[in-house]
Formats: sequence, C-alpha cells, structure tokens
Amino acid sequence: MMIRKKALKIQERLGMRIGIMYGTSRTPYVRTLKETMDVLRELYRIGMKAFVLPKELFSGIRTAGDLYKIQYGELLKIKEEAQKLNIELSLHQPNLSSEPDEELRIFANINSIMDARVFTIAPNFYSKMMPHEQALKLAVHKVNEIVTGLRFRPKIGVETTGRLDDVGSLEDVIDFVKRTEATEAVINWGNIHARGAGSLRTQDDFRRVMEGVKKGIGTGWMHNAYFIVSGVSYGPSGVTRQIPLEKSDIPLELLIKEIMSQGIKGTLVFQDTEREKFILKVMERLADMVR
Repeated sequence: MMIRKKALKIQERLGMRIGIMYGTSRTPYVRTLKETMDVLRELYRIGMKAFVLPKELFSGIRTAGDLYKIQYGELLKIKEEAQKLNIELSLHQPNLSSEPDEELRIFANINSIMDARVFTIAPNFYSKMMPHEQALKLAVHKVNEIVTGLRFRPKIGVETTGRLDDVGSLEDVIDFVKRTEATEAVINWGNIHARGAGSLRTQDDFRRVMEGVKKGIGTGWMHNAYFIVSGVSYGPSGVTRQIPLEKSDIPLELLIKEIMSQGIKGTLVFQDTEREKFILKVMERLADMVR
C-alpha cells in the first residue's frame, strides 16, 4: 500500500501518468485475457497508471471478422477493467509490413473498441524499399488513406525511431503529423538519443527537442504528451539493441526536470527489460526529482 501511495504522489506532482510496456517481469508479453487482467491488477497494486498492450495480444485477429466474432468481448473486458482501475491503455505496433493496410485498419478498430489513449506506429514501413523522402511521402499517403476510409476518427501515434536509415527522425515525425489526419507525435527519448550517438547529455538537449516539437506542431501537445523512455545501446547507425535503463547513458533525471520546467502533462512510459521492477527500483529517485 505504501508503494502505491508513493507512486500516485509522484505522478500527481509530475503531472504525468507513469507506466510500462507489454507486461510485467513475471509475464513480459501479455497474450491472453487472463494475463492482461493479472498485469492490470499488479500495476494497480503498485500505483502505475498506464499500460501499453503489445501486438502479441492481438495475434489471433487477422480480419475484421476475427475482431468482432471472436475477440470483441475480451477486448471489452480489458477496457472495463482498465477503466475501473484508472489505468490508461495504449496499443503499440512497431513493425508494420510494407503492405500495412489491413493491419492499420484492424489496430485502429481495436483502439476504438478499447477506447485506448493512442495506437502507436513506427513510420518506417517503407524505409527499406525506396529513398527516404519517397518512403516518408508514401507512408504519409498510406495513413491518410486508411484514416479517411474509417467511419470513426482513430488516435494514431507516430513514434521516433532509432535507426538512421529509417524514416522516423524527430523532424520526420513532426512532418508526418503536420501532413496527416488524426496523428500525434510519440517521443521515444531512447531512440532520439541513439540517432544522435548519445545526443541527450544536458537539460538543454532535452529542452531543444521539446522546443522543436512546439515549433513544429504547436503547444497543444504539451497538455497531453506521450513519451517513451527506452534503454538502448547505439553505434554509428543508431540503435543496436535494447538494454536495461540502469545500464544506459540517457540522463533520466534531466528529462524529468525538463518535463517539470516546461509544465508538460501526459503519459510517461518506461520500456525496460525489468518492466515494473525498474520503476520500483528508482522510486526514491523519482520522488526526489519531483519534489
């Protein structure tokens, strides 16, 4: 109970929901209704208020028929449990294929059914097929095509990616959001750090990124921002692999200070190999950061 109270107080002072991606240390990737319910209850117990659902949970949904005939009831149960526990849900699909139409439609529908905060994609699904500018332009066209064909307005997040040869730099994401309907920028700080070969070293470095987003898409995003903090190793081409945040060189304290300095509100998700154990380990540090 003390852990939960401390976590809730930290989030209140920071002005952001804090959560994890995919599962807990016991269940790293939820794949069933029961596993998802168990993880949501564990997150509630320790005071976390955000959870990102992995694509693996929806692996049985291949068509709209699968969605409405087979798993619709389970999705509603997850939604209702999350709402009861005041845990914000999001969806994440970082590996769209070069033929993403059906998958984009299905995930947009799942997002709507579950009333999830956002369905996040990496905008790099044409990166290996054509030059950068053409890949960006075609990805923008594809998302607009899918969105305009839906009967509802989806919530699609466009995430910064970590490889230099991928569409997904901060500038790409800002451009993407400006040229598409129903999208928002999802800032993965680990990926930005890796793209710049360790470019986030000082509080001013974080400030420059946030100012760049404000300049590109306006100040509205500051009231409901979506941040991912991931631990990564990197080389000349960007991200090489995911590593524990404790072993990474991204200065978490400086990010937290700049979030508070800018008065940014929203969601802060940690992508770490230790899942919730990482947050529990750094609870005291987080409490000191937001005093």
